[in-house]
Amino acid sequence: MLCPSSSNAFAGASSFSRALDPASRATVTGSTQRQYSMTKLSAVADVGLPKAISVTPGESPVEEQNALNPINESCTILVVGTSRGIGIEFAKQCLDKGATVIATYRSKDLPTSLSDLKSSEDNNYADKLHTIQMDLEDEDSISEAARNLKGREDIQPLTHIIHNAGIYLSGASFDGTARASRPATSKVTKEVMMKMFEVNTIAPLLIAQSFVPLLGKPSGNLFPIIAFVSSKVGSVDDNGSGGAYAYRSSKSALNQVAKSLSVDLADEARVVLLHPGWVRTDMTNGNGLIDTEESVSGMLKAVEATDASTGFRFVDYKACQIPW
Repeated sequence: MLCPSSSNAFAGASSFSRALDPASRATVTGSTQRQYSMTKLSAVADVGLPKAISVTPGESPVEEQNALNPINESCTILVVGTSRGIGIEFAKQCLDKGATVIATYRSKDLPTSLSDLKSSEDNNYADKLHTIQMDLEDEDSISEAARNLKGREDIQPLTHIIHNAGIYLSGASFDGTARASRPATSKVTKEVMMKMFEVNTIAPLLIAQSFVPLLGKPSGNLFPIIAFVSSKVGSVDDNGSGGAYAYRSSKSALNQVAKSLSVDLADEARVVLLHPGWVRTDMTNGNGLIDTEESVSGMLKAVEATDASTGFRFVDYKACQIPW
């Protein structure tokens, strides 16, 4: 079975979209218990690195998604970028499954979305939701957040890292003119390219460097999971419309970072790339094909379908595997 081609792959760039600020311009099953500990694993007996899944160009097969590694009360999940939209929905749905969630945010003050979620009388989130301020454009901020989390005796080792945060900046066209049936838009610049790579590509790697040491060790077939929210526009095979130079290339580069991590961390974790679809959020001004609930529910199914036997892959919220 193959998935139909998406009518809009510009999905969830996304936790936030903004113009460059002056400072930036200047600096350019059931409740299976996991026996995780902080001990690093040097080798895993009888578990090799599963072969990565490469989809034939032009195809998008639907994968079978059994809950091999279910999210439940035994899980501790770091969600990077939870201020709104897809990120806050990741936090909600993981909490609803019983997991403990560490939610990161960029602003100096706790976002209303997170404070409202923590204080909601309709759900018992207060003891399960923890928040950490972290600026993905500041390497020291990332390192400090990891040190602070490591020092928390009330939080168990991480079972999941879900990296949702990313940006889409204006400045996407080759030369500012209409091309390839796309309307005219501002020309891409070095400044825009560098800023998108800083947040969309480099920051996820820095997050892995700082937080992978906080992962618990594998137990049998249950491995910690690192999931990156990428985008189908990062697929070279899927690029039939051109443009979006900075965003496309930053997501393609993220895919390479994730692939390398899947090899280097083969004894410690499994890595999966996710495409959220075109989601109706504040960032898209309400435009899109699906809402955050559907998108995140689908992506979490992919995460739960990932265990020691699962090869590295690029999959969307509908369980469609994506060619590179």
